[in-house]
Amino acid sequence: MEEKSGSFDDFSVELEDFEYKQVKKFDRIFNLGEGGSFTQEPCIHNGIAYLACLDRNVYAINAENGEPVWRFEASAPFATCSPVMHENVIYIGGYDHNLYALDAGSGEMLWKFVARDKLASSVCVNNGKVYFGSKDQNMYCVDSKTGELIWKFATQGEVVSMPAFYEGKLLFGSYDRFLYCVDAESGTLIWKFETQGDIYNITKLLVHDDIVYFPSFDNYLRAVDVNTGKLVWKFLTGSYGGMGSGPLLNKDTLYQANREGVIYALTMEGKEKARIRINEVFAYPLLYDEKIFVGSGDHNLYCIDLNCRKLWTFPTQHEVWYKPAAHGSRVYFTSWDCNMYCVDINTRRLLWKFRGKGSPSYMPPAFESYELVLSRSADDSKTLEDASRKTYDIEGLEEECTSEYKSRVTYQVSTQYAAKGKYQIDSDEEEF
Repeated sequence: MEEKSGSFDDFSVELEDFEYKQVKKFDRIFNLGEGGSFTQEPCIHNGIAYLACLDRNVYAINAENGEPVWRFEASAPFATCSPVMHENVIYIGGYDHNLYALDAGSGEMLWKFVARDKLASSVCVNNGKVYFGSKDQNMYCVDSKTGELIWKFATQGEVVSMPAFYEGKLLFGSYDRFLYCVDAESGTLIWKFETQGDIYNITKLLVHDDIVYFPSFDNYLRAVDVNTGKLVWKFLTGSYGGMGSGPLLNKDTLYQANREGVIYALTMEGKEKARIRINEVFAYPLLYDEKIFVGSGDHNLYCIDLNCRKLWTFPTQHEVWYKPAAHGSRVYFTSWDCNMYCVDINTRRLLWKFRGKGSPSYMPPAFESYELVLSRSADDSKTLEDASRKTYDIEGLEEECTSEYKSRVTYQVSTQYAAKGKYQIDSDEEEF
């Protein structure tokens, strides 16, 4: 292979010789620091916005003017669990291992269920049952009125997955790399599907026409038949890890974001139609009023059209990493700068913002689970050995952004001789 000169001083490589290897579990969501940052999607219901915060509080806020209505304080932060409303009850879990049922009108605690470890994804409520996962590796089913345990299903990894209910089945992922389908009434396994990476989704999985769509940290978006558990297709979404949510669906188009800042428009057969790059994306997009709203690590909320063209942006003072909510002509979203924003969709005017208690919370490095690996031939072993001692700031991975953190991620380069290309079909899956 002809080597080209670049910005690596005495070590010249081509970018395709790099790949990103996951070296540890995506556990940063269990290690967020206490503070005023919000890490959830707001829930808007009957003129009230409900959201939880790393300052240990669940807030009810007047959606019209941003004035507080009530707050509920727990013994530990709420992280990446969005409030879920059902029959005037708010269900939410937190770092204190508790799932809470709160009266939506007053904030009074109705009951709580204690798991064996942290809760970090939202619940699913259906037919008098609440389903939720835990870091303790279990999926739980409890009575929605009393909080009494009905069943629990053990996996071999942390369950950071908002379940999806579909025709009597419950679908959820685990850090043991399996997507599970269990009977929603009994918790009995129907089938499980293995990927090559952790499965992490804190928003509801998309299930449409007997197909479930989900991302994995092996970089693929997959479509799997709900009835058989067989792979229909998969699409490579990027280089370092899947998103925490699956695709959006609009008519016959799927929209999937990746952590490198690309949003893809795909056919229902998994073929790319269009894309837009907006910078680093950790937020989970919202499809509303024929528009897509998504936050970015460059501190902005983006509004793009269905053809993946940017319409406008709204700036904040920190990363916008979680899914927005919308109602009427307003979009509601949170920023790591400790504020929830309410913005007019048509005028882009700030209507109000609500601040959590304290300063921005600590968050572990975004890509700490990944290592930049060099995949070269054995002939280059000496050069690779020299390079493995160096740390490079890879130009062009991310655009500059005004942040107290570096916008370019620094990776420790190590050597590895790849046994297969990153586009190779996994041996344990059928190729369609």
